[in-house]
Amino acid sequence: MYRLFETIKVVNGKLENIEYHNVRVNRSRWQLLHASAEWDLTQLIKLPELNPEQVYKCRFVYDETPGIAEFTPYSIKPLRKLTLTKCEVIIYNHKFTDRSLLERLKQNNPQYDDVIIAQNGRITDLSYANLVFWDGKSWITPSTPLLNGTKRQQYLNAGSILEREIKVLDLPHFEKLRIINAMIDLDESPDIFVKDINSYID
Repeated sequence: MYRLFETIKVVNGKLENIEYHNVRVNRSRWQLLHASAEWDLTQLIKLPELNPEQVYKCRFVYDETPGIAEFTPYSIKPLRKLTLTKCEVIIYNHKFTDRSLLERLKQNNPQYDDVIIAQNGRITDLSYANLVFWDGKSWITPSTPLLNGTKRQQYLNAGSILEREIKVLDLPHFEKLRIINAMIDLDESPDIFVKDINSYID
């Protein structure tokens, strides 16, 4: 089995949203490795001296035992051109280090910044983030994500976003979308207008 990893946002020398990362890591360890002892990532990840004015991405790799945490400066990369593509075979319900199929989907669409993945006519995720769509009143996230992200779950619990099935045919009913993941909050994610998405699915 491939190793797993967590991506954790570090702001002002603090691991953000850590309770949700703890839940996901321990759930994956239980489901995949049958490990019953719970981990606390704040005890396993030792923060180095970091620039307090810089946001960092912590990448923590693990399997039966904790691995080394790596820290790199982070800034949100711009997204301008997205395309829809379908991939019925991909399963990514745990954060495996093997992301080869996700990367292949991007490589097959080099003229776009990223791909929105559809399965069985339903919207799932971007290759590296969950999606939320604005319907004029609320932010809606698809009920069929490839991976239930920690930020997605946090926003659902807080009632900041709602969850429902979004079919490819439903996209014209939305005005815009944003992406969310452990590194990108909803209020800092740039708007991407649905009308600008390439709707061809190969």
